Amino acid sequence: MVSIIVFHVLMVFLALGILIRVVPVQLVSDMVGYLHKTIGITTPSLGQARTIALIWIGSTVIIADGCLALLVFITAWTNAR
Repeated sequence: MVSIIVFHVLMVFLALGILIRVVPVQLVSDMVGYLHKTIGITTPSLGQARTIALIWIGSTVIIADGCLALLVFITAWTNAR
């Protein structure tokens, strides 16, 4: 449970750092570019890097929460029988 909370807190701090421009745009662009090159999609421009990074962070949180919810549901369902 603590690791889930820590994950969410770190993601919120990362997103806030990107939003209020504490994290340099070049670093954000490099990290997003590396991710996009790894999965084989077009890298965003320097101006779009912050927006795309926030979309990636939000998507990661939603996917992780969905997987955890599914795990809890399946575990509760199998233990009920």
